[in-house]
Amino acid sequence: METIDAPSLFSWRQMAFAGLLIAGGWAFGYVRSHRAQVQNVQDWVFSKLWSAMSEQSAERVEEFRKPLWLQAHGNVLEIGIGHGEGLMLLPHSQANDETSKVQGITNYVAIEPNAFLHAKLVENAAKAGFTVNYDPETCPDAAPSAATDAELPTLTIVNGTLDGGPDAIPAHVLEHAPYDCILVSMVFCSVNDLRANLQAIQHLLKPGGKYIFIEHVRHTDTTDTTVNAHYVPGSMNLFGWKMLQNILTPIWKPLTGNCHMNRDTGGVIRAMDGWSKVEITTHRGVENPLAKLMPLVYGMAVKQ
Repeated sequence: METIDAPSLFSWRQMAFAGLLIAGGWAFGYVRSHRAQVQNVQDWVFSKLWSAMSEQSAERVEEFRKPLWLQAHGNVLEIGIGHGEGLMLLPHSQANDETSKVQGITNYVAIEPNAFLHAKLVENAAKAGFTVNYDPETCPDAAPSAATDAELPTLTIVNGTLDGGPDAIPAHVLEHAPYDCILVSMVFCSVNDLRANLQAIQHLLKPGGKYIFIEHVRHTDTTDTTVNAHYVPGSMNLFGWKMLQNILTPIWKPLTGNCHMNRDTGGVIRAMDGWSKVEITTHRGVENPLAKLMPLVYGMAVKQ
């Protein structure tokens, strides 16, 4: 009986492809069964990346964010606060001992799902004039909170998200609602469900409360009337840059904590019911390739 060698039945390409399928199946199964550990590694990697990038990102958005953050008052929620770089942009008054104190804010709840960013957040919150607490339910392993100072507003760190919409809001966040202001800076590019987050924001705001935001987004077209005076019409190939955003996003996402270059956050905010007023400005940066890849929208939406 004639025998046939295996190599004559399967080429090396077929065998390599089969090996890749097996390895891919194993990796997929490992990720599914070790989701918490994988997320922990991703959070650690992103924390290192953000530590290197956050200062540059803050500098880029500061001129637009500062006048918005100065409007924060009363009971405030910030979503995806990161290291808390924007806390010093809040209203402050100069004390007699030349220290800076937060002014007009009675309570501050700060959602940040990446625990590797919390230590720097605590440091920046203290510098900005807050007493800092951890929500014990979502941060059970955090160090005990320092003694509170009755003269300072309290900032409470909550480890969580609003991806579940109004029906899955962390208990501490819900208990302190309704909010006068909800702040979000460069966050909604990376959430799992943009609309669910916006619905949760409307649920948490008091009537007349302000959702104040700045985000990087996908390019709009030449009919966009919200573009500010920095941009010279015709100075960019908007279609080409929009296509590049679409091409790069699948590569960019796993490296940057699920960040989407091509998310139309401004359009979704404008189209959403439940606002009495929406003010949005679009900034198309032309100073470098990264600015061209990531135009900004900023402004506020007021709940009916």
